[in-house]
Amino acid sequence: MENREISSGLGDSREKKSFFSSKKIQGISIIASVLLPMVAAYIVFYTGLGVPSGTVNQGELLQPPINIKELKVSSFGSQVPLLGNDSQKWRYLILDGSDCNEACEKLLYTSRQVHIRLGEKANRVERFLITDESMTHEKQKKLQIDHPRLKVLRLNESSMNTLQALTAHQNIDETRAILIDQDGFAMMVYDNQHSGNQLLKDIKRLLKYSYEK
Repeated sequence: MENREISSGLGDSREKKSFFSSKKIQGISIIASVLLPMVAAYIVFYTGLGVPSGTVNQGELLQPPINIKELKVSSFGSQVPLLGNDSQKWRYLILDGSDCNEACEKLLYTSRQVHIRLGEKANRVERFLITDESMTHEKQKKLQIDHPRLKVLRLNESSMNTLQALTAHQNIDETRAILIDQDGFAMMVYDNQHSGNQLLKDIKRLLKYSYEK
């Protein structure tokens, strides 16, 4: 009788261990099923590994991505980080080394339409116009009326040349849009050869596979 009770107790213990082990494996599987697609998406976007060229990103990849979070620029006589201390959002930097001519205005319009079409996710994306000190205050005021959510940064010649050199791409014009991720890395560039749908497709996919910080 006593042996049967001991045997029964051992059986119950094994069943409990098996139950908890099964639950643990199931929990790990659930976590892996959520995290692995996100990790895979970042690897694909940053390296293109395992994916045929031209089938993933619509913009031109900067390889490797360029960290501009700590890039210092001149502002009112002081050296400050280009993106400031808050790098929690995705950003489109419209880079133009003039008084924002026709090509610049066209790209601004395209990026504005993309921003609008993001709907409730628009708050996760910011738009900047990066231009040199030749831009007049009148032009800057007009742009801010036409694009109320646009941030305009005027850089000196040295800072502008540095940013242009860092983000140059052989297939992209000088007037271009640079996509910056949440960590301050320039990862893709676009120009007026790209449609709003192409910009929208990239940013929507990236927002889907990134956390809202």
